[in-house]
Amino acid sequence: MRPTVRSRRLGSRLKSYRTSNGLSGTELADRVGIHQATWSKIEAGKAKLSPPVLAATAEALHIPEEFVAQLDTLRRKAEEPGWWQDYGDILSEAVQLLIELEADASWIRTYEGDLVPGLLQTREYAERVITAVSPHIRVADIDRYLELRMRRQQRLSDGVRLTAVVGEAAIRQRIGGRAVMREQLRHLEKMVETHDVTIQIVPFTADAHAALGESFAIIQWPEETTPEAVYADGVTSWTVHERDGVIRSYVHALSSVQSQALSPRESLDLVHSVFEELS
Repeated sequence: MRPTVRSRRLGSRLKSYRTSNGLSGTELADRVGIHQATWSKIEAGKAKLSPPVLAATAEALHIPEEFVAQLDTLRRKAEEPGWWQDYGDILSEAVQLLIELEADASWIRTYEGDLVPGLLQTREYAERVITAVSPHIRVADIDRYLELRMRRQQRLSDGVRLTAVVGEAAIRQRIGGRAVMREQLRHLEKMVETHDVTIQIVPFTADAHAALGESFAIIQWPEETTPEAVYADGVTSWTVHERDGVIRSYVHALSSVQSQALSPRESLDLVHSVFEELS
């Protein structure tokens, strides 16, 4: 079984309950009635967790009933195929993991220096970015890539909270030309009006900050009070960070750049000003 974001989240929660009870993996496996190797795979997200094993684990670890229900929901979701699997033939591992992270998120905080974030792109803007970044992409696949990006954006209509911190270059560079950028800027205004979206622009006049040269998304899930993952994207590589210390460094980086950014109201004013300049 290939570990997914959901199966790893489930395993991580179970490990947290186990360690808080002072039990080793071997001791818990003995109490639950499974092999220690199987339990290790469950904690790593590499093995399915059956309802009987979850029930036995909950009893052994004295997990409150309401939390058992949350774990069972996560267990069932971990076994469900994601809609993104329909695009498996064109989907890179990096993008698949990002979509998995977004799928259950309650709050996404993202920083982009030069581009409008994918969750806020119009179809025309996205098409120009995709064809420019991947010049050798098959023409027949372009529509599917665009469809995939538009389906990702459904999470905003589902109620996920998005905080997007964006460099001023992203709203001024005329990607796709004047008409495409006017539509993109108007779309940003509309998303703030109609969804739980906050946009902050980092002006050209800003000083150095801890997110310079970075592009990342901080992911937080329901029932969690702190972020659980960071997706960091670069020109030639990508990484998902799940260690608390690394996540804290990205939260600090975002706070650093937000301290240099315009307020949400000032940011919308700037977006509208650039929109008017393109008239």
